[in-house]
Amino acid sequence: MDKKEYKNKILVVDDTPLNVKIIEDYLKKDYYIIRAYNGKEALEKITSEKPDIVLLDIVMPGMSGYEVCEKIKQADTTRFTPVVMVTSLSELEDKVRALEAGADDFLTKPVNSLELATRVRSLLKAKQFHDQLIKSKEKIEAHNEFKTIMANILPILLQNVPPDKKIEIIRQMSQQVEAIIWTKYIRDSPTEISQLADISCNVMNRLGGDFNVEKVSENSYTILNKRCPWGEYGSLNPVLCMLTRSIFSRIGVHVFKDINVDIDKTIAGGDGSCFVEVFLGHESQKKQ
Repeated sequence: MDKKEYKNKILVVDDTPLNVKIIEDYLKKDYYIIRAYNGKEALEKITSEKPDIVLLDIVMPGMSGYEVCEKIKQADTTRFTPVVMVTSLSELEDKVRALEAGADDFLTKPVNSLELATRVRSLLKAKQFHDQLIKSKEKIEAHNEFKTIMANILPILLQNVPPDKKIEIIRQMSQQVEAIIWTKYIRDSPTEISQLADISCNVMNRLGGDFNVEKVSENSYTILNKRCPWGEYGSLNPVLCMLTRSIFSRIGVHVFKDINVDIDKTIAGGDGSCFVEVFLGHESQKKQ
């Protein structure tokens, strides 16, 4: 079954239910509408529903729209969420105060449906562009951090060292790489094996890979990678496959005490892709 097309979430906040319904009727065909009828409920919905944009009335009992907007823009997790003040107030000083509170736009009631749709569409495009920039920035930071680690350790790795020492170097490298990515970019610790598989892919993809979960069972998961995070085929050192394996193992032990990682195919080995199998417990459950 195909996944349903994603619809942006719009939080509509107004203490008059009829006003909420009018805006909802204008937008519900193209967007998923979340309703709130006071400032306190609006802040709760922002936290729980994570809307892509907020349409916010100003004059409400208890907490005004100005106060709600200020709280949205002060929080690190929501400061870039667009807020449009939708109100019957039309004086210049009202618009100035709305902008001072951090509002991104201002619409006067009664709202024109075409103008509303145009403003919402424009702000959502701007937010999407911003989100893409943030993701790109994080990926670049991850690459740069990894390069710093590699620059410090790779010369040692390439020296003529005994195999047991080489394994120790790989272990140290994987520890530093995984620790940086986990600390900076993993928001929620996994509690289930499917979450662990997704996070494992996320970590490796931040380093430049193209890892995707192929299959998840009660005690194992398999992952396919189509782009090596360590370089292009022909310039790869196969020993870096050991680094991939070690990172997967380190991620796994955040949740499970015993974990085993097998890498059956590698891009470095000329297979065209990497095939990773992760099993819970000491022994590999792969069929012989």
